Amino acid sequence: MPDDRQMPAADSRLARLDAVPRLREEKETLEYMVLSYCRRHHNPSGTVCPNCADFLAYALRRLACCPYGQEKPVCAKCRIHCYKPQYKEVARAVMREEGPRLVLTHPVLAAKHLWYSCTVKAPEKPRNRNRN
Repeated sequence: MPDDRQMPAADSRLARLDAVPRLREEKETLEYMVLSYCRRHHNPSGTVCPNCADFLAYALRRLACCPYGQEKPVCAKCRIHCYKPQYKEVARAVMREEGPRLVLTHPVLAAKHLWYSCTVKAPEKPRNRNRN
């Protein structure tokens, strides 16, 4: 496998999703929720429909670019709103429906998400940290 200097920028960013533990957990939760939502609304066979696949790819790209990294708060408490309006509406619909169901369908992911929402405070926006 080539090192990061030879990888395109997008590939090295997406590699962060597996390298940073907090982003990896967020990725797992997001994938599970989108798959569950799509299965319930669009495609009961278990595969992800093209619209949900497009949203998931977009959401994972945004997650990979998160400047907070390991300090990432849950999206509801984040000070940076990084989704385009059309994707923000999809995210809101998925989270609103799948969030409560997550407690029953995947309690470990739900517990981790609840833990982060209660304990991790949203840091200042990265560009404002070093202002004097």
